[in-house]
Amino acid sequence: MCHVLQDPAFFHFLTRIDEEFAAVTRLGRCPGCEGPLHVADYPRKPRGCPAAVREDYSWRLSFTCGRCDGRATSPSVRFAGRRVYLAVVLMLSSPPGSASGQALCELLSIPARTLKRWRTWWRKDFPSTPFWQSVRERFMPPMTITRLPLSLLERFHVGEMTDRLAQALRFIAPLSTRAMAK
Repeated sequence: MCHVLQDPAFFHFLTRIDEEFAAVTRLGRCPGCEGPLHVADYPRKPRGCPAAVREDYSWRLSFTCGRCDGRATSPSVRFAGRRVYLAVVLMLSSPPGSASGQALCELLSIPARTLKRWRTWWRKDFPSTPFWQSVRERFMPPMTITRLPLSLLERFHVGEMTDRLAQALRFIAPLSTRAMAK
């Protein structure tokens, strides 16, 4: 799976998905006061990003209200909330016992502490999120929490592994916003 991280076309595809999410958010109103939304993208310094797409990934698509200055950030398949590594890196490097995940960690110089923290998040924090509590019944038989995120990837039965990865990232995209991450 490490080859995915060197494929600019895959990263451009994820950017297009984020642009679609942003367009839907922009059509809405401020969640706080119903005011109009204006573009207010903010800078990011993503890790795990190929140089060919670094410029596209240096901004998080977001909006602010024209009345109350509240922020409305759309879900993202590129970013995993406030984490500095890209969501795809979080998904691919976290499965316990995965040889490709270990190779990815070495390739990107991901510290062992960071990897341990991600694995703990998948096993303990992710299952307790309001997001997961609201969607877990969609998976029958129930998902094996100790095998996350691999058990999540296995549930998407679409084409190539890159398609499954994109579907899984789209599925967990609501977690990239502050409202669902709590």
